Amino acid sequence: SRFAPLRRVASQVGSQVAMAGELPATLKEPYQPALAKFCRADPPLTSEELAELKSLLISKDALNIAKAKVKDATGKPTGTFSASAANAEGDHSESSMFGSWFRDNALIAYGLYVCDPDGPGADDAVSCIASIADFLLSSQTFKMERVICGLDDVKGPEETWMKRPHIRFLGATGKEDPKWYNHKQNDALGYFLFTRCTLALGGKMPMSGDHLKLCGQLFDYLRAIESWNDLDGGHWEEHSAQHASSIGPPLAAVRLFRKLCDAKRWLAPCKVDTIDVLERELKTALNKVLPNEIITPAELERDSDAALIFLCYPLDVVSDEQGLQILDRLKKVYGHIGVCRYRKDSYWCRDYGSKYSDPTKHFTDAELKERDAQLVLGEEAQWCLFDPMVSAYYGKLYQKTKKPEYLKCQQLFLSRSLAAITGDDCKYGPWLCCEAYYIEDDKWVSNPDTPLVWTQADLPMALHEMKNSLAI
Repeated sequence: SRFAPLRRVASQVGSQVAMAGELPATLKEPYQPALAKFCRADPPLTSEELAELKSLLISKDALNIAKAKVKDATGKPTGTFSASAANAEGDHSESSMFGSWFRDNALIAYGLYVCDPDGPGADDAVSCIASIADFLLSSQTFKMERVICGLDDVKGPEETWMKRPHIRFLGATGKEDPKWYNHKQNDALGYFLFTRCTLALGGKMPMSGDHLKLCGQLFDYLRAIESWNDLDGGHWEEHSAQHASSIGPPLAAVRLFRKLCDAKRWLAPCKVDTIDVLERELKTALNKVLPNEIITPAELERDSDAALIFLCYPLDVVSDEQGLQILDRLKKVYGHIGVCRYRKDSYWCRDYGSKYSDPTKHFTDAELKERDAQLVLGEEAQWCLFDPMVSAYYGKLYQKTKKPEYLKCQQLFLSRSLAAITGDDCKYGPWLCCEAYYIEDDKWVSNPDTPLVWTQADLPMALHEMKNSLAI
């Protein structure tokens, strides 16, 4: 039976797991036995255990993202990180995972800064964001200006998508990747702006004149395309729709940029009402769509998507009520190992690696329909980058309310994050933070994009918020 692996996993749960009837998700035994003592729903880790856990992860190189630093021809780091770092099978240099995505890098940079604001982590964050800004300034600003001035329409068919500012580039050279790609990703631009403003407000990366101008131009561009109702590709670069997860990041960025300009008494270098228009329209649209991810178009309606957790943490762009609604909806996508991006997600579905000669292939809307038809419900890949963020957000709720049930959930999802770290039998290597687990030959295994640097950056944020919770 195609569901045999799922039944076998369920039968192994026993008394070792927290059952979904009591808590939002289950907890399996960790792939690494050394992590078992830290994996529980209750009681929460002690401060001593948390320090021991972090030391263990560091000693096993589980959190080391240095191998993912993109380097130029001379071997010098350029600032950004490839999506996936080197593993026992190779370094991903021949795949698209070697590219530099705005979304991944902005969130990685944010995590580096938050977890190490006065150390080398923050320095790496600055270098990362500076590299993205350099790429935008050197080759993308004219594209935005043409849209702002009405010379280019980028809301049309697929051939127009390359006219948008590119949200993925060749980090080694700082150049565009000429291969066709779906650059309809407004969230990626929002994440860059959010992290750039965060670093400026924190005094770690003061806003320069060219960066200030770039921010203003990006906001004018987001206004010109009416980003609040733009049918973009969303976090997962797939179906063209109005995604809540694409509306939230620009809104969070607008709010931080306003705060920065007010603090510095700057005039925003964009049209006089752009910031007001964006904040009003983005907020209205987001409130209309939440707690769903998609309501337009109706045929793509999606009531639960793991991307929404980033609106809760770190963006903090939703109310507590909306955040709790999102958490409730996420119960639909929790798996026994990780979290499905959304139900009926065909990316890395059963035997995906053998079905597609290039697992990193980018799909058009028409090709997505063909791929989606191959999925059997319940066999969606389970991703590892979400559990740390769910844990961190529960931590924020606990720190605000002191409600013990939030601390319990914070511990649960931190434990799930740890339990998914690869075991000694993983062909890509042990102690790795995965992108996702999928079914290959009737067995749940890590996909090749392991370790995923995004996951590696998320886990320290979960540890950071647990430390904050334990300090109360």
